[in-house]
Amino acid sequence: MGVTWGDAVVALASLFGEHVGSWVLGVLAAVTISAPFVDRFFVRRKRIHYRVLYNSKIGLSPVQLHDGEVEPAHEDLTPIAKLVDRMSIVVIRVRNTGSFDIEARDFAEDISFSFGERIVWDARISEAPSQDIRQRIRNNLVFLPEEQDVGLPEGKPAGEAGLGVLRAWLGRRFESYVQAQPTGPAEVGPQWHGVRLSKLDLERGQKFKLVVVLREPDDEPAHAAGDDFATSKEISFAGSISNGRITDEKQQRRITWPLITTAVGLLLAGALVTTLLTGASATAGGIACGSGELQVKGSSAFAPIVGAVAEKYDETCRTDIRVTPTGSLGGLRELERTNEPDKLAVLSDGPAKDANDYAGRPVAVVVYALVVNESVDVSDLSTDDLRKIFSGEHTDWKQVRGSGEPLPINIVGRGAESGSRTVFEQKVLGGQEPPLSSDGCAKPDRQGSTTPTRCERTETQDAIAAIASTPGAIGYADAPAVRRAIAENRPLHIVTLDGKAPTVDDALRGYPFRTVEYLYTKGEPAEDTLLKRFTTYLNSDAGQAVMHDRGYTPCTGPTGPHPLCSDQQ
Repeated sequence: MGVTWGDAVVALASLFGEHVGSWVLGVLAAVTISAPFVDRFFVRRKRIHYRVLYNSKIGLSPVQLHDGEVEPAHEDLTPIAKLVDRMSIVVIRVRNTGSFDIEARDFAEDISFSFGERIVWDARISEAPSQDIRQRIRNNLVFLPEEQDVGLPEGKPAGEAGLGVLRAWLGRRFESYVQAQPTGPAEVGPQWHGVRLSKLDLERGQKFKLVVVLREPDDEPAHAAGDDFATSKEISFAGSISNGRITDEKQQRRITWPLITTAVGLLLAGALVTTLLTGASATAGGIACGSGELQVKGSSAFAPIVGAVAEKYDETCRTDIRVTPTGSLGGLRELERTNEPDKLAVLSDGPAKDANDYAGRPVAVVVYALVVNESVDVSDLSTDDLRKIFSGEHTDWKQVRGSGEPLPINIVGRGAESGSRTVFEQKVLGGQEPPLSSDGCAKPDRQGSTTPTRCERTETQDAIAAIASTPGAIGYADAPAVRRAIAENRPLHIVTLDGKAPTVDDALRGYPFRTVEYLYTKGEPAEDTLLKRFTTYLNSDAGQAVMHDRGYTPCTGPTGPHPLCSDQQ
């Protein structure tokens, strides 16, 4: 009589019940069940699968070459038949099956395929996600000679080549084979035996197919008379990816270690339930969980992102973390006054002044964008133009453009508590924003108001909404928030500053309107507190994944701190 699942659960429960506590059983179950998911989404979250879908000869010879006879009507086709008879096609599918986008810099070694003695005649990319991606992959194909010296007829070695060189030789080879006399050799030319996918980048879920046309060398012997020419099937793979792996789908085993660990984990969990052993685990899914309540306040620009991270943490650890946008300066003042330092953390756009009593952690690079209402026909502003707008020297967009129809300038600024405003004044404006002159943003409507027209909004989303609803409006907000608003068809567009765009790449080249987001605590929190464990989680791979998804660049990465995060000026 066989052992049932229930028997196994009861026996395992009895064994653990005699020798270990319930918390040990819980930890073992959690670890074994979560191991495959941790491996996929945290440890090796970047994955590429490839599969050889087709590897065979073309099989389109227009005449029979192996029966000893060639009908006179087919004599002109004999050179083509001899050419095609030794040709084969390989189709390889490449897919990003991981949890994150993959960029060229993620590759420790580029993906390459080699085909033994077969010579590459042509190649193409098919079923790419878009024409742009297809063209980019085509442009970066590199064709490889043999490791040993494979020479030209003149004895010159063949080097690496791109698709353009390969295609240039394709026509010459066809012509040479068709025109060659029966006793004369055809011009082979350079012999490339492999292809490398250089500078490859694929977003999550994207795939494409690599199609390669190959030909056996002319000196390869055929099978016995009467048999078709045998095509070699050799395909070799090379390549590796950092923080991930590249796998041949055909070599995937049905019974894998993730399946085994999951089954063992379920068995342990069943034993735990069966024996009614309960306990508290210090970890859940590899995350160090705290207990109690925590408040995170400060920057309205970054609060939504930390709020999204807190939601994921709360779901796993059953905690209560509340994130409130109060402005950077307001949050820092509250941190200074608090009598419960282990229950409050503050987000600040840029380093806090007089932060001797605070423990600060750089979290992410924040790049801000200048944004205008779609009615404004301006795509770039110089720093001088911007300062004239905020000083009131320019009050109409016609003064900025130098021509066109008049359109009054309406400034949407930020409140005094805003860290974004502090960054703008210090790094771009070189002075303070003008006084508040409007509540409605469209015209001066406050008593004693003067030009320029300037209203204020406390939170980032309110500022974006005011710019979108006010003709002639200009303001600023963090670039990812602006891009999300534009994607939602808000009537806005981004204005470059001195020709530089609000991107991390341009920030590395001198775009000034950016800062580092800090998380401050009043002193260093104790190890067992929710504050300590959440701040650690915020800088973990899981927390950084949320930042990446929202368009922000974390300060901590696989290669160390981001260079912009050390810039605190």
